[in-house]
Amino acid sequence: MDPCFAIIDRNTLSYMALRHVLQDMFRHIDVFPYNSIEEFIRDSNRHFVHFFVSSEIFFSHADEFETLKDRTTILSAGPAANIRMAGWRIMDVSVPEDKLLKQLEHLPDTGRYTKEHIDRIATENSIQRLSNREKDVLRLIVKGHINKEIADELGISLATAIFHRNNICDKLHTRSVGKLTVMAVLSGLVELNEI
Repeated sequence: MDPCFAIIDRNTLSYMALRHVLQDMFRHIDVFPYNSIEEFIRDSNRHFVHFFVSSEIFFSHADEFETLKDRTTILSAGPAANIRMAGWRIMDVSVPEDKLLKQLEHLPDTGRYTKEHIDRIATENSIQRLSNREKDVLRLIVKGHINKEIADELGISLATAIFHRNNICDKLHTRSVGKLTVMAVLSGLVELNEI
């Protein structure tokens, strides 16, 4: 499951503008807007890495976000001074786009949303979707084994080895052995010294 942002705000224009800014700034992360907390909860099968919540919705459902405090930003429609809360991030979305970008750049955890970090999370999630047999085949692929050697090593037919290899490439969205190797190492499936 790919990492993504959630915007929960009843004001359609506000969340569409913020969505546009977030997509420009973090091109590798999907942004999903919701008009209500109920709509958001119905779609909770996503892997959200950060939540942008309007102050109106936040104050009605603060307990829902208490455990997500480090990954939540409260959206204010004016200076944040009128809704200061200890430990919560507050962002004024009524400012021009350039100032909004500056606020986003100064969020303490934007480093977690770099392409490299998100790619590592996505890789770990992608590798988790592989079956145990596919992980065995991937380990052998990155160690340089060809299909016949994989089949012999695992005691399966050549056709089955090719079938697993195709499934792996489809699930990980690449046929490049180099990319498969990087993904396997980043996810901890193989150690660098095993290659």
